[in-house]
Amino acid sequence: MFALMKRNIKIYFANKPGVVMSCFGALISFVIYIGFLQQNLVDSWQNVSHAKQLLDLWMLGGIVSIAGITTSFQALGQMVKDRESRAIDDIKLTNLTPISECMAYVASALIISFLMQVITFLVMAIYFSVVDKVNIQSTVYLPALGFMLLGAIGATLLNLVIVLFINSSTTFSRLSAVIGAAAGFMVATYMPYGTLSKTAQNIVKLFPSSYEAASFRSLLLNKLSQEDVPDEMRQKLIEYLGIHFKFGSHQLTNGDNALVIIAMSLLLTVIVICLAVMLDRKKN
Repeated sequence: MFALMKRNIKIYFANKPGVVMSCFGALISFVIYIGFLQQNLVDSWQNVSHAKQLLDLWMLGGIVSIAGITTSFQALGQMVKDRESRAIDDIKLTNLTPISECMAYVASALIISFLMQVITFLVMAIYFSVVDKVNIQSTVYLPALGFMLLGAIGATLLNLVIVLFINSSTTFSRLSAVIGAAAGFMVATYMPYGTLSKTAQNIVKLFPSSYEAASFRSLLLNKLSQEDVPDEMRQKLIEYLGIHFKFGSHQLTNGDNALVIIAMSLLLTVIVICLAVMLDRKKN
């Protein structure tokens, strides 16, 4: 199992263009923000001190979450390639059980997703620090790593549900482009959460990575918004930027977000097991 994990991770990072393309969704979000959204949003928040820094940190949380979605999907593409090339038949000749085999693909995709989120976070943090003088509190890093891990688990399991039905590399590559473009909407990054309709907001809440993005935004913005934003405007900012989601009148905390991601991951695990059993019986 560990040998298969190591092999999948090596193949992913050996393909440099593939690594860049797996971050395509995050890169699109970054370009859209810098080129189109940033100045418009800053102009609409003229009464807020350090508006550009607040918005940079908001975008950073979304970009990291998008990277977790797109890179885990790309990493799971190795499963599709192995099925198509029949390399998976050779793997089955080893002592690996079907469960261990599936776990190896999932674990390698999870590790890749986590690592790419860390890299994306560092690159974006350095860029915003140099260009816009954004300062990230040192107390953010440890909980941020925890949410990156939870986000990687949720994103990988959700992507696996999709990948189980893909048997062609051509289909996978086309769908990969769709996932990359859709990821920004999944975590309310292309458009601020407060500008979405109620239906769209409810759809955003169906994805585990949206709770990761909300927690990132809370961790990154909490200190700065408390110091520079009046209480009344702070609440509006929280709702507009999707820093905390609401269910009814209850506003979710970061602890609530973690529990939601864990619950979603458990549900997705059950769905994956049921689908795997169903597809295996259909094949036989």
